[in-house]
Amino acid sequence: MNTPQSGSADKPMGFFTLAAMAPGPLAGAAVLAVLSAALSLAPLYLLYRMALAIFAAQPDVAAIRGLAAQALVLILLRWVLMAASHSLAHLGAFSVLYTLRLHMARQLARVPMDFFGRQGSGRLRKTVVDDTAAMEGFLAHMLPDAVASATVPLAALALMALLDWRLTLAALAPLPVALALQAQMLRRSGERMREWHDLQSAIAAQITEFLRCMPVVKVFGVSARSFGQLAQAIHGGVDWVDRYARGSAAGWATFMALLTANLVVVAPLGVWLFVRGQVDAATLVLFLLVAPSVLQPLLRLTFAFGEQARRAEALRRIDAVLRAPVLPNVAGAVPPDLSAPHALEFDGVHFAYGAGADAVVLHNVTFTAPAGQLTALVGPSGAGKSTIARLATRFHDATAGSVRLAGLDVRAWPLPDLLARIGIVFQEVFLFHGTVRDNLLVARPGATQPELEAAARAARAHDFILQLPQGYDTPIGERGARLSGGERQRLSIVRALLKDAPVLLLDEAMAHADAENEWLIQQALDAVCQGRTVLMIAHRLHTIRHAAHIVVVDAGRVVAQGRHAHLLQTCALYRQLWADHGDVRDWQLSSGQEVQP
Repeated sequence: MNTPQSGSADKPMGFFTLAAMAPGPLAGAAVLAVLSAALSLAPLYLLYRMALAIFAAQPDVAAIRGLAAQALVLILLRWVLMAASHSLAHLGAFSVLYTLRLHMARQLARVPMDFFGRQGSGRLRKTVVDDTAAMEGFLAHMLPDAVASATVPLAALALMALLDWRLTLAALAPLPVALALQAQMLRRSGERMREWHDLQSAIAAQITEFLRCMPVVKVFGVSARSFGQLAQAIHGGVDWVDRYARGSAAGWATFMALLTANLVVVAPLGVWLFVRGQVDAATLVLFLLVAPSVLQPLLRLTFAFGEQARRAEALRRIDAVLRAPVLPNVAGAVPPDLSAPHALEFDGVHFAYGAGADAVVLHNVTFTAPAGQLTALVGPSGAGKSTIARLATRFHDATAGSVRLAGLDVRAWPLPDLLARIGIVFQEVFLFHGTVRDNLLVARPGATQPELEAAARAARAHDFILQLPQGYDTPIGERGARLSGGERQRLSIVRALLKDAPVLLLDEAMAHADAENEWLIQQALDAVCQGRTVLMIAHRLHTIRHAAHIVVVDAGRVVAQGRHAHLLQTCALYRQLWADHGDVRDWQLSSGQEVQP
């Protein structure tokens, strides 16, 4: 199977590019559709011959029976060919859908994280799921139908032209008017479909946000009607459909009437010619049967071309994803030295999410996370700590300066090799809809059960996993909904242990843990940090007081760095953070529910 190509040097993806991804099944479907369409006229021709035999001076009963038998065989053969055509078309269509979605998934894994922020999850979900599904309609249905719809009129015209050119022209009489009307109706179809898709994307995005905010909706009694942006998007879609239907109903009705009305011209002319003796009864019957076949198939072509505008817009968005700029690799002078100490170095790093001074979030960040030791990033919320950590994993690339791992710029590392050297424990744990085992094996698919259990014990997760109804094979629901926050966090630490990477990034791993889970998670982190280069983002400063190196960040700048005792003496911001942290830890609830310092 051919695969979709992307890149600035390539032409935009078109529908024939899609068909070329599965040429065998789709070409076979088209050929069978042509044969099936041609056979749809064969019984009518045999009926014409039967009429000639019936109206003959001496009717040949045997010949009539033979022609009837042939017609039955041809009708059955036509339906067999049609079924085979549809089967091949669906086989090719689903092969193309598989290829498109696979390549989009691979492309999305290589783009910067800000691409997802610009596009939005609702829009991307619609592209990957709905827009690719729309391509199935084109390949499995429209392509064979379009070929068949073009074959039938041509075959019918050829048959009629052999018998009588006057009735043939009469059968085509409504066509010029119908085509002129169609051209007028389709003049703004592309623009209208873009408007419709924008509305659908907006609705999808708002529905996604509404579902994510469902706890807030329930707690505060916010109804769907009062959820303003969602309601506005839905009403906008309804209003657009109403305007479109009102504006196009009359034109489409007239167009369809023209394509089904050629008998209004053929029948009177045919009867007049028959009365004058210029055509025989068999020819008149044939024209009355075949004439609708000249224009009526064009209705299917018209609807197909109308749908084509919608699918063209969907294909444009698919192509945009496949062409999305990926994180580039900077050619390194030497390949990565995997045996070198895995220190993380930030050298004059600047980073901006877009153009303009307001978009800059990191300014001249310079520090080193020593190999095999714990380095902590501390600072107020919004200081840029998470952004710094994500530059190490190339979730983003530095706007200026460099980030080096083991002495080599991270942009010079092959991305799979870079990510294989880094384990991550996020503040927000990402779990898939599956079992505990499925979620752990993401880190190392080939891990054995003893290896899973060893990592789970080290992460203080083995005991609670065994208490689940099916142990490691227990389904945990979407996003791990059946587990507590602390349990989800410990599963993410199990993943980090299974990956066994030399560098570990901890993004506020205990930010939302209660006292019991904080103790368990701290024990798990102590296990996972042994012998690794650790870059830890922490709000609970007591967890990093013994760190080998502490970097204080404020407003995207490194304002101080050193060990805990040194920073307490020399950095006012760190002293304030430590004092605030101590105040929070001193607060407790008494048994009488009064808050005491």
